[in-house]
Amino acid sequence: MSRKVLLAGGSGLIGKNIYQLLTRFGYEPIILSRNEKLSERNDFIYWDPSKSYIKIDGQLNVRAIINLCGAGIAEKKWTDDRKKELVDSRIIPAHFIAELIKTEKIKTDVYLGSSAIGIYGDRPGTNACKESDEANGDTFLSKICIEWEKAQDNIPDTVRKVLVRTGIVLAEEGGALDQYRPLLNLRMAPYFGGGKPYMSWITIDDLSNMFLHGIESNISGTYNAVGDLPVNSKEFAKAFIRSQSKWAVSRSVPNFAVKLMLGEMSAVVLESQFVSNEKIKATGFDFKAKTIDEAFEQIKK
Repeated sequence: MSRKVLLAGGSGLIGKNIYQLLTRFGYEPIILSRNEKLSERNDFIYWDPSKSYIKIDGQLNVRAIINLCGAGIAEKKWTDDRKKELVDSRIIPAHFIAELIKTEKIKTDVYLGSSAIGIYGDRPGTNACKESDEANGDTFLSKICIEWEKAQDNIPDTVRKVLVRTGIVLAEEGGALDQYRPLLNLRMAPYFGGGKPYMSWITIDDLSNMFLHGIESNISGTYNAVGDLPVNSKEFAKAFIRSQSKWAVSRSVPNFAVKLMLGEMSAVVLESQFVSNEKIKATGFDFKAKTIDEAFEQIKK
């Protein structure tokens, strides 16, 4: 059986971590990259989904395909052009991968695709969002996720398919904490929406291990990738402070200020999602970080 795993979108935060994990477990990760110069390396293959092009001869046999493609949701302000980029960077690669599998240009045992808990929309309170819940569709974030998952419906039924709805990713560098770290020098950590929005988080290591679990187990279907205990925005800020060596206080950022600074993108920090992980745990997957404090401690190691 092939030990090769294709990583689409493998040069980002999550992809790099999964690449390292797969290597440790004896797999041969190969990154699909738009940088043609990198294709001279054995662990890179050049592709351009927008042109339906991939640089391979004959048929490529791999154990799994992991699709992490998608421009960063919170990296730039949501202009009309940026919104189009956020959608296209997810939809186009998904369609192309489906075509590569259908035409047997690539043969694989399993497809693991990305989505996000943003699909549930704004869900105030602690009524846990489950995979069986109807997608919201009322916000831009939820609409992106709905289109994202719909594009991945085209993956042929001949392969086992796992869809991972990712929560707020916590990592030592990069991820959601990038908006908190600079303010620590001002002795503060922000919280939003009056501290009420719930944040369903996951460490980068638990997320990577969940993708590995998807390869090595026989699971299929859609799974939420979040830790055991979501916390509200204020609790998150306080836990972040506790994990640091600097003295700081948690400060509320008024909604009007968030909306003034971020515009429509303010939904990223103002929408609330209390999300359940019971479905993936029922498959035997065990999260290393059980609480938000454990999560912050683990990402420092």
